[in-house]
Order: sequence, then C-alpha cells, then structure tokens
Amino acid sequence: MAMKVWSRFSAIAKDGTKYKFRIQDMPERLKEIVGGLYLEYFVKQEATFKAAGVPNSKESLAEVIEFMSVVTEDDSFHITVCCLDNDDDDEHTEVVGASMMALIKKGEPEPELSFQSPQLKKLIEVFNGLNDYFDEAKEFGLDRYYADRGLFVCSKYRGLGIAQEFLKTRRLICKEHGIPVNGAWMTSYGTQKAAERDGWETVCEFQYEEFGKKYGVTFDKDPPSSKFMIARIN
Repeated sequence: MAMKVWSRFSAIAKDGTKYKFRIQDMPERLKEIVGGLYLEYFVKQEATFKAAGVPNSKESLAEVIEFMSVVTEDDSFHITVCCLDNDDDDEHTEVVGASMMALIKKGEPEPELSFQSPQLKKLIEVFNGLNDYFDEAKEFGLDRYYADRGLFVCSKYRGLGIAQEFLKTRRLICKEHGIPVNGAWMTSYGTQKAAERDGWETVCEFQYEEFGKKYGVTFDKDPPSSKFMIARIN
C-alpha cells in the first residue's frame, strides 16, 4: 500500500549542496532502519534519556530496541519519515529523520511500560514527572490527542529546516483527525527554535537544574530549560 506523502521541500546546505526532501508515512520496509536511527540520534542524544543514563547502559539500549520493535506494530503510533526525494531510486532512498506520535484516547489505559534496567526505570519516573508538571489532556480538555514520542534529524542534515517541516506535518495529521491542539516537551535548542519558527506557543517551562534535583538526575547545561510547546490546529 502506498504511504501518504505529507510534504515535499528543498534546502541548500552551507556548502552549497542542494537537497530535495519528502516527508511521508513510514513504510514497513523502513522499520528497522528507522529504529536504528532513533537509537543513534534520539535515545543517545535527547536530554531526558541522557539525564537518566540510558545511552551509557547496554542493557537499557537493548531494551529500547526490543520496545521499538513492539510499538512500531501498534496502530496508535503514527510515524513519519523524512527521506531524500530521489525520483531515480525511490526504493533505496536515504532516511534523514523521523517523527513519532501516539494517539491517546480518554478512558483507554495507556500500555504499561515495564523495563528491567535501572536507567529506564528512572526514565519512566522522570517522564511521569513531566506529565505531572503539565498534563495537556487536562489543560485543554482533550478526549483524543497525539502524544509526542520523539523527533530526530540525522546530524548530517541538521540546520536545513527538517525539524520545522516535521512539526508542520504534525499539524496536518492532527487536523486530519480533528484534534485541536498538538503539544510536546521541546528539550533542545533545535526543537525549541523549530517550534518557534512554526508558530508554536510555550505554555509551560521548567529549569533543568531544579527538575533534575527533584528526580536525582543531571541534565546538560544547554539549554537551561525544557519548554512544553503547543500548536493550535486551525
């Protein structure tokens, strides 16, 4: 079955290289590739995973790989990928990033996350703390919403507007499903700036140092804070 293409765009790198990209729903054949890239460019680099110590634990990384193989089969997950838009070799085109969301419905329990490694147990504790800090479903009275499950761009292709294009795509997906608000914790300068450029609003913010002390973890100093940002869907 053909996957929906949400966006086509182009960009020019600082060295003058011209790229054409497309963002589309993830086809089954790319599942393992995307899982590997998620591990390398999100799990090993995202602020919360790093604070919990996940990248430094082989046991944790193995559990993440197993978890990803399960969740990508879940119909509630919506994964979009950004690929080089090469018309001459569509079957083998390069994946340069991905965006993951999960559809949450009021009254339906979310699957329990059961991990063995202490680093992933700490990660879940921190994630629960984030939800206590700001609950988007409660704040906006949402019966259905898409919860952020990660967004990454491979390092070679950063600075080309791909993260912002992913956020635009999230808006389109929410609009198609009649969801009025889309939100996410933006934990890096890159995602915060991309969200600002796309018109997202900061509705909650906490300082990493203060939050880290509460949960016994240490965050990197840059950026100093995490922001919960939202897009209101027209």
